[in-house]
Amino acid sequence: MPRPRASLDTAALARAFAADGLHGTSIERVAAVAGLAKPTLYARGGDKEELFALAVEAEVERLLDRFDGGARISDLARALDAHAREAPEGLRLLLVTARHRSSRVAARVERSLARVSEALGGGAVAAALLGGAVAALHGGPSVVEVARLLPAPVDEGPPEGIWTA
Repeated sequence: MPRPRASLDTAALARAFAADGLHGTSIERVAAVAGLAKPTLYARGGDKEELFALAVEAEVERLLDRFDGGARISDLARALDAHAREAPEGLRLLLVTARHRSSRVAARVERSLARVSEALGGGAVAAALLGGAVAALHGGPSVVEVARLLPAPVDEGPPEGIWTA
């Protein structure tokens, strides 16, 4: 009976790359965190740049799944906080270490990252929420706390937890 094929755990790839990004992470570290031998890793995912792009794309999908149906700023902020609690390495990868300019997958990574900002509505609100997520990763206030400081969109009303007369 043949052995089952090893599959790539993209969450493990995200954890491997989170601290030091594409250029600062060795393929040995990626293989160790993924729990695969280097030849298996290359056979399943390609070279290190391809593995990095796969990790970013999969982490973007995991984050976007949390936003599913969330249209209010407070819902999106709670989703970012949940991701920061449950997958801090993945969020660090997306917000701190993924951006780079010197690889053949850089444009692909940027397109994936842009999807997060678009899902948050783009512009200043997206920038504030993502900045809040970076702060939360580093021990600052939660994204929900940051969102409470934002002006409410005309069609949304005040953020939850704010008393109004």
